[in-house]
Amino acid sequence: MLFRSPTEIQIRHLTGADAATGAFPPDVFGQIRQALADGMVQLASHGLTADNVTRVVFVLSETEGFSTCFPLLNDLFARTCPATTLRLIDHFASPGQLAEIELVAIAEQETDIA
Repeated sequence: MLFRSPTEIQIRHLTGADAATGAFPPDVFGQIRQALADGMVQLASHGLTADNVTRVVFVLSETEGFSTCFPLLNDLFARTCPATTLRLIDHFASPGQLAEIELVAIAEQETDIA
């Protein structure tokens, strides 16, 4: 039996910026919701879904309001419960930015019988 390592996809620098205007929603929830929506689109372009996500890294400049994201995260990731990392930084370079997300996903594992 041959074993192939599953393909890992890393989607980095997901922010809550509006694609049309470049403006950020005023709160952490709005930015995380938009960043996750953008991430799901990018995952889909690789044939993956939220079920393939194994790690989520949140980079935040403040934690106020982050708990309001828990129902959203539960709806999206409840089936797979990916590992989660929360990193705090002083500030982002872009004015108004409060959050950035990185998603790590793995495609279904392939095995061959030799």
